[in-house]
Amino acid sequence: MKKLLVILAASVLAACSTVPQREPLQIVDYVCEGGKGFAVTYLPGQEGALIDIEGNRFALRAETDDGTEQRFACDVLTLWRRAELARVDMQDQHLYENCRARN
Repeated sequence: MKKLLVILAASVLAACSTVPQREPLQIVDYVCEGGKGFAVTYLPGQEGALIDIEGNRFALRAETDDGTEQRFACDVLTLWRRAELARVDMQDQHLYENCRARN
């Protein structure tokens, strides 16, 4: 019985060691004009992002990435990101402007 457990444990470890690792999530806190702020979790491969604003979480999909600026959006929100700077629009109105990454 003990030998069977050792073999089982070894096979599980061997199988687990071959699982490819995904990129870690990138979580960025932004501080904006007027002391407002929000947090964004960028999904691996820049596939999309989760944005937390005023106690609400929105799932955004990646729309463009021209090498200098990225845009993530859903039906009502658009997140613009350029290096450590960001802006959030809600239905084409600037909701958060002049935001800078804190971390």
